[in-house]
Amino acid sequence: MPAGVTISWPVLAPIVALTSGGLLIMLVDLLSRKVDRAVLFGIGVASCVTAFAAMLPLYGREEVTLGGAFASDRFSWTFDALLLLTLAITFLLSSLRKAEDGGNAGAYGALLIFCTIGGMVMAGANNLIIIFLGIEQLSLALYVLAGTGFPREASQEAALKYVLLGSLASGFLIFGSALLYGASGGISLAPLAAAAANPSGLFVAGFALFLVGLAFKLALVPFHTWAPDVYEGSPLAVTGFMAVAVKVAAFAVLARVVYVVAGHDSVALIPLWILAILSMLVGNLGAIRQRNLKRLLGYSSIAQAGYVIVALSGVGSGGLTTMLFYLTAYALTTLGAFGVMALLGDGSDSYAELDSYRGLLFRRPLPAAAMALFFFSLAGIPATAGFYGKILLLQQALSGGPWGLAMAVTLVFGTLVSFYVYGKVVWYMYAYSEGEAALPTGNALAPWIAVVAGALGTIVFGILPQIFYASQPFLTAAAK
Repeated sequence: MPAGVTISWPVLAPIVALTSGGLLIMLVDLLSRKVDRAVLFGIGVASCVTAFAAMLPLYGREEVTLGGAFASDRFSWTFDALLLLTLAITFLLSSLRKAEDGGNAGAYGALLIFCTIGGMVMAGANNLIIIFLGIEQLSLALYVLAGTGFPREASQEAALKYVLLGSLASGFLIFGSALLYGASGGISLAPLAAAAANPSGLFVAGFALFLVGLAFKLALVPFHTWAPDVYEGSPLAVTGFMAVAVKVAAFAVLARVVYVVAGHDSVALIPLWILAILSMLVGNLGAIRQRNLKRLLGYSSIAQAGYVIVALSGVGSGGLTTMLFYLTAYALTTLGAFGVMALLGDGSDSYAELDSYRGLLFRRPLPAAAMALFFFSLAGIPATAGFYGKILLLQQALSGGPWGLAMAVTLVFGTLVSFYVYGKVVWYMYAYSEGEAALPTGNALAPWIAVVAGALGTIVFGILPQIFYASQPFLTAAAK
């Protein structure tokens, strides 16, 4: 270890706890090949709880370790909490009878944990090398997880598309990082901020390539083509994990880069504003004709990524608070929606098709009501977390100058389109169909936990958003 580099174990404790859980899952699976996967995934949930407990002493504090290369601060704490929540719910959905795990629950569970660790590394990364290592750890595990629907051809196709396009994006990212290093003379974000104040051509080229790499992870237009196909082909629980965890981790990196390196009003971010506008348009318009809910939510995630970027356009660091609130609302509603699909299909994709929901209210009123709530929140209907989040986004956009105004107009248009997209699903559930045969449905406890947690969060943060801010006063203080 280089002289002067110290390790702060409290900062690394959450990652160490998760790593231990992943290793324990592999060890138990190795020693007892017949162990029930509920036991393995129970270890996974316990490791999430342990990691979150290790995060509590870091609440509201800003500490760095590894010579400043990794941090626990206002950019990382809430992102890490969302990643752990997503992982725990994914384990619950993966424990269902018909859930796909590639025939090896131990490897599947360990991959989920190591993928989440990659996301947490991204959230705390303070230099280019750590950012790249985190992205690659998250990506490599996801490439395999996308294919755990074997022997379904759609799952194999999803994995192949993801790994090919993801590898190309990684090339852009690492080449951009190399150019940024050449322009700034350092790999940490501080030298990059100094170089951004008077950018050279080398810096501009490097920053552009770096943004391309992140844009792929966020599925921003025009780097979005993989998302609907990969979402549709991947196992249901993996799709839910992918829809939330990848977005959370990539936005953690983007927020740190914008606030530390570029600044919200930098001309270098104009391409990012353009990608946000295109994503809001293409994501919502592309979802109109979708009849598979996984594909529909894939297009939805494209539009939602565009919405979240709007948070970064406003004056001051209040954009970080807005981003985290909207990401929290998005995570709760998306995981809840996948929870309903898993609940009805007992973990399978049997309730991924829109036609399966016709008349659902008359067969399963509670799941139908929950799904309607989640889709209303994604659309931005009042009294939901999604509605309040979009109000915050509009406030940020209207203080962001001409580009902010352009994004505000696009956000309103995209929201109007989304009323039809999400309303179509709700209409199907509440439309009476005489003579419709009741399809087989599951009713396991695990997905109910995801559904109830998502519904409570969506309602509480929609009616009493102050609770979110009260729970994280360090974010409120940062925004002032």
